[in-house]
Amino acid sequence: MNHSNTYRIVAVDDSYANTGEVYVKIQVVGTSKTFNRSVSELYQKEWLDNFSREDVAHIAALYTAEKTQNLTLIERFPKRHSTIKASVIVVGILFTAFLILANLSAFKLAAIGPFIFPAGLIFFPMTYVFDDILTEVYGFSTSRRLIWSALFANLIIFIGMWLTIYLPPAADWNYQSAYALIYQSTPRIFVASTLGYFFGEFTNSIILAKLKILTSGKHLWLRAITSTAIGVGIDTIVFIHIAFLLVIPYTEIWKIILTMYLVKVSYEACAIPLTYKITNYLKKKDNVDHYDFQTNFNPFSLAMD
Repeated sequence: MNHSNTYRIVAVDDSYANTGEVYVKIQVVGTSKTFNRSVSELYQKEWLDNFSREDVAHIAALYTAEKTQNLTLIERFPKRHSTIKASVIVVGILFTAFLILANLSAFKLAAIGPFIFPAGLIFFPMTYVFDDILTEVYGFSTSRRLIWSALFANLIIFIGMWLTIYLPPAADWNYQSAYALIYQSTPRIFVASTLGYFFGEFTNSIILAKLKILTSGKHLWLRAITSTAIGVGIDTIVFIHIAFLLVIPYTEIWKIILTMYLVKVSYEACAIPLTYKITNYLKKKDNVDHYDFQTNFNPFSLAMD
């Protein structure tokens, strides 16, 4: 049997409990097009050849459940578990690394010509690139879990750095005051980065996921830039106000916001070829191209939809 993976099952209609007939929602792979079919109709060679082996097994189990009227089988087997791919782990590590790098360097203000900006600006835009890749390939649920995982890792770093300030310094180590001066500001930077990161990354991921359905998966460059433009706008305004309000003149705050915003959006635009290359590679490698049809977009839910 040749499985060309033209279609994939995305959901089972809940009405089977009342009607005794099992219908499934089917997606045309690579598009946002969906339609419903009964498993009795799908359990034919001309249909089965167009599904993956996993979906064929799923259809067979649903067909058996319907014919035997043992509908509890639908609840028990087979379940579509979201397998954690090795690629997700690698992208997640990179995502987390750039977030931590950005936060560790955020308190230093750098200047290039007339432009003043936190040094973390060099690293932070990459988190949006990796967030785009995760959402585009594996869907919002995967991205959501990794956003929270990176936030938790950042919390561990923050607590560890803050506690080291209060360790008694060695007698011949003369940098305690300089060390404390930098890292005593960590709580404020942590709160600023956490709130900015939370609102910005989730906004970016949700908009990208919804635009993918609206555009049938086309125009990734436009979707990525649009979602990033909105996400980093929220992120930058929140972060700079919390991190630098009453520390530097307010007029300088808006100069920094404008500089950071333009750099981040430009960063995303320049990274579009890389985003395309990585997403295309991962889609082929892992045979995944997720559309968030029935996703719960609540940021606080950790369920894999």
